[in-house]
Amino acid sequence: MTQQEKAGYSADSLQREFRGFRVTRSPSVPHFSFDRLLAEVTLCDKVKDRVVRQVYYLEAPYGQFFLKRSTVVRTKDRLRHFFLPRRRWAEWRHLCRLRVRGVAVPEALCRGEKGGFIPDQFFLLTRRVAGEPLSCHSLEETKKLGGYVAFLHSCGVYHADLHPENVIMQEDGTPCLIDVQEVFFLRLLPKWLRIHNLGKLWFHLRVQTHPQGCLATFLTGYNEGRKKPVKTSEVMKAADRHQQRHYYSRAKRCCKNSTEFTVIKEKGFSGYKRRDFPWDLEELWKGLKNGTTLKPGKVITFKGVCIKGHRRRFLHCDRCLRSWKMSRALEVRGIPVPRALGYFRIGERSYFLAEFIVDSQPLNEYLSSLELERQKRDSLKKLALWLRSIHDRNIWQRDFKSSNILCKRKAYIMVDLDGVRICRHLPYEKKILNLAQLNASLSNAITIKDRLRFFFYYSKAETALRDKRRAIYQRIWNITLEKNTALFGLDLTKLKL
Repeated sequence: MTQQEKAGYSADSLQREFRGFRVTRSPSVPHFSFDRLLAEVTLCDKVKDRVVRQVYYLEAPYGQFFLKRSTVVRTKDRLRHFFLPRRRWAEWRHLCRLRVRGVAVPEALCRGEKGGFIPDQFFLLTRRVAGEPLSCHSLEETKKLGGYVAFLHSCGVYHADLHPENVIMQEDGTPCLIDVQEVFFLRLLPKWLRIHNLGKLWFHLRVQTHPQGCLATFLTGYNEGRKKPVKTSEVMKAADRHQQRHYYSRAKRCCKNSTEFTVIKEKGFSGYKRRDFPWDLEELWKGLKNGTTLKPGKVITFKGVCIKGHRRRFLHCDRCLRSWKMSRALEVRGIPVPRALGYFRIGERSYFLAEFIVDSQPLNEYLSSLELERQKRDSLKKLALWLRSIHDRNIWQRDFKSSNILCKRKAYIMVDLDGVRICRHLPYEKKILNLAQLNASLSNAITIKDRLRFFFYYSKAETALRDKRRAIYQRIWNITLEKNTALFGLDLTKLKL
């Protein structure tokens, strides 16, 4: 059995899958045969498998190739191809125009389509570029990348989807631009558009590099020979805007049909769920009937799924829908939360379904179980830095108490998400309120010395003076004294140093 047959593909299956396509060869390779390639393929692997696009990696005795196939299944895609038929082969034309302008791109070999005026499927075959995806491991590579982007802009090339995976560093060190579907050719690129493009690239690059020194080196390579250089602060602001757009676009997908989520529309039953989550209305009823109660009238667990139900009221927000949206918003921001599985609506009731976290402990129970002083100190430091990272992302939990924090394998997880808000700017008053809520909900197992140590770790990154930090601590304690702390086992009269 060949390696290709082990992967589940064979030459015969590929020929059947692409039978009936009208194939057009590139003028630069007049003797290339697509049928011959399919017959002589030795390895085929699906790099990407989505509803609207599939990408195949092919190996043959005479080379390696990538085949991008698009499937027109959605109504909006059919309308797009009806009104903008030229966009179908935009990447084909862009590869030719970029090669004429001296930009290194993959070699386009052939294209094909199947169907009528609006094709059901179409594909583009290119030769694989040998090399590695872009990575700035050294300042020399970063400066070279800046010069390469300056070259693209000087050629009037604007890549709307410019990110590291779309730039391949070839074996000779020359960058090669791939996936040029979103390329536009302009006579002149104004400065604001160039900054927007640089911010797009730096938004992805700063995840793997240090943002300050590397960005300055990157712009040194980009600004060589320019009368009006681009500033570091301008690119950082553009990168921040791209980051917010990225968060927003990824978060709102939970309420749309996508590769990860699906919309449910049935009579008396609607909502959203993950595509890999098999529950339906019948399974939900089983869970509500046979599940184990965690919170009477509100939270049930069944077969590893936590079910939270609420009654929807007029002029009141749907708390389960808010939990579903916020869970996704926090997930794309890297905040640990239970994996959201679905949101169901039945009549006047709504349900939020999330993964039930096994072997987890509430925060008070976990901290009380720590016997060694060193363990408790490390856990409090980790908790302080975790809360600090949440506040740095402008995330505010209106009900930030210890029972809404779980600990599993020394990692903290936020639950009860309907009270979470994401602000443009989180004022210090809300941060202090969160600190006071957490302070009032910790049990007597956490001494005054531990609490002050927690506040120190939280504010360590601050440049505030010692007197100002003491004033903040005093405000936190004043709010703590106003709260009912007996619910969490905290008796301030018996609290030890």
